[in-house]
Amino acid sequence: MAKLETIFDHNPTDKELMRWGGRENFDYFKDRGFDILADADTNYYMIGLLYKNRGDVKMAKKYLSKIKSKGMLSTLVEDF
Repeated sequence: MAKLETIFDHNPTDKELMRWGGRENFDYFKDRGFDILADADTNYYMIGLLYKNRGDVKMAKKYLSKIKSKGMLSTLVEDF
């Protein structure tokens, strides 16, 4: 099984990670055996938001277009 690309492959800052509760939140769930980065669509969504918040619309669209569960995209309105 190939390694999933995650938000951490895109060098997020601590400030950028605050959108998801901070780096500590990822560690909290990982320490308890819950991998919130185990789903490709979730990862693409997070990466897309990361690039959108950085102002890189082209990269944001690239990752958001990879999401297979298009219903997930309806939450973009809530994020912005």
